[in-house]
Amino acid sequence: MRKYLLLTGVLFSSLVHATSKEGCYSFEEAIFSAVSEESALKETYVQVSKVSDQYFAEGVIWGANFHICHLSSPSEGHEGPLPLKVEGDNLVYEELDPEYNINCKLEISFADGALKISDNNHHCSNYVFSCGARVGLNDIELPKSAKECPVPLTY
Repeated sequence: MRKYLLLTGVLFSSLVHATSKEGCYSFEEAIFSAVSEESALKETYVQVSKVSDQYFAEGVIWGANFHICHLSSPSEGHEGPLPLKVEGDNLVYEELDPEYNINCKLEISFADGALKISDNNHHCSNYVFSCGARVGLNDIELPKSAKECPVPLTY
């Protein structure tokens, strides 16, 4: 009986850990400059946190030629992490501005210990967030990391 309880406890704790959205998701890669032909190891990361019932995300995505996309709150006067809504198993940020034809829907999904960011129409990376010309937010996949993200979140 004790063996079954121990096995059940181990399975349950790994299930709880596997479904936790909070944490650091990161990937390190060599980024190259087309101009100087230099390269450097850079870390793309997204930190997902939860305060009360509200999820937040903040991170930096590196792209070609050292271009970056900074994922954080785009609201003027509200520096810090991006507030997200829960939609099913995903976390979502939406910004609509019909006057400028902006229809930004950023979706963050979680599967197999990784985070995936979708910006299907590229409106979020083109119009809402600070993204360089050689980097975007669509189809970004990052594995969950056991280490801390480079920049701590502040609220």
